[in-house]
Amino acid sequence: MAAQDELNQLERVFLRLGHAETDGQLQDIISKFLPPVLLKLSSVQEGVRKKVMELLVHLNKRIKSRPLIQLPVETLLVQYQDPAAASFVTNFTIIYIKMGYPRLEVGKQCELAPTLLTAMEGKPEPQQDSLMHLLIPSLYHMKYPKDSSNASKMASPFILMEKPKTVQLLLEFMLDVLLMPYGFVLNEPPTRPAPSSPQGSSGAVAAGQGLPQPPPGMSVYAAKRVIGEAQWSPEQLEQCKLGIVKFIEAEQVPEVETVIHLVVASSDTRHGIATAADLELKSKQSIIDWNNPLIVNKMYKVYLGDIPLKTKGVSLKRELKHEPVSTRVKMKILPHLLRSRLAAECFPANIQVVYDGLFGANTNNKLLSLTLQFVHHICQGAIFNQMEALPEVQVRQVAMKYASTVFAPDHVPSRYLLLLAAGDP
Repeated sequence: MAAQDELNQLERVFLRLGHAETDGQLQDIISKFLPPVLLKLSSVQEGVRKKVMELLVHLNKRIKSRPLIQLPVETLLVQYQDPAAASFVTNFTIIYIKMGYPRLEVGKQCELAPTLLTAMEGKPEPQQDSLMHLLIPSLYHMKYPKDSSNASKMASPFILMEKPKTVQLLLEFMLDVLLMPYGFVLNEPPTRPAPSSPQGSSGAVAAGQGLPQPPPGMSVYAAKRVIGEAQWSPEQLEQCKLGIVKFIEAEQVPEVETVIHLVVASSDTRHGIATAADLELKSKQSIIDWNNPLIVNKMYKVYLGDIPLKTKGVSLKRELKHEPVSTRVKMKILPHLLRSRLAAECFPANIQVVYDGLFGANTNNKLLSLTLQFVHHICQGAIFNQMEALPEVQVRQVAMKYASTVFAPDHVPSRYLLLLAAGDP
């Protein structure tokens, strides 16, 4: 009898939808009945679930042709976060959240943005990516407190202190957005030479295995999740990047976590983003500890990508492997590595950066000059025990590159060194 009652209720909703003549009437019915109808998907009766699916198919056809109809996103978000909800229900609920959130007015999107973050906690990775893809465009329109006092931070729209996992997910996604080139299409064949690395060309491996070539600094997975189901236009992507810089300026997350984001943003090809990030970096120079291992390791990680090491037994899946960043980004990271005493001591990453700058296929004169300064920086701050670990042949190669590049062609002592090196066995 209960199953028959549920079927009768669904039939009445079907009739109401069929009799809705205007968008206003349809919107009222959807707002009232969509959340409870989705809950019926957890019914143990197959007939009820089948009827719900029929109703949703009919509903989708009518909604998609009427982009102005609003969905009850706020109610759906509450339902989505219910820990007692069946996974089948949440899987369908997020479909309508993704459909309804972009239709909301900008002010309402900003109001619900913190709820999107809260809703990510403990959800499957694809759903977290979808929610972040909804959230990022809203950041450009968010309003933050003017001053950075503790009281203002408490009044901030995002309260993230108790959500460290969510913060890390958000920061990773933001970094991928900042690295995404404008107008990039993932399916196009690789047209650029793969960034060089001491262990060989990762791009060639990816292409050889049938994987699309991701942008510099990104993995195939990272590129796919930033592109999402509806890729942002170059103008929308620019607005998203500006929103991320605004979010960082408002100190919504610890500064130590966002230094690399500002460094990457300062290399952006759009003037507004690069300038905003540069100004924010300059304003924080006095408080950034460039010897903080977290900051230094992140700069090296972004610069080099995921280089496979013989000492590491576990290898990443190819679609998760990050490429080295572009030369443009490298030229922004290196000056900050030059500020860090710790960066000079991080072996083998420091030598990998030197090799990339001196011998990489995509190096240029400016990167070469910065790399040679970094060699000098390493020599000044290096620990003798770590220097002993370098093979002699590597030391000779770097020394010869230094002698051939730094000094003028008519500099006799350096030419003599090169002459001696020509006879090296």
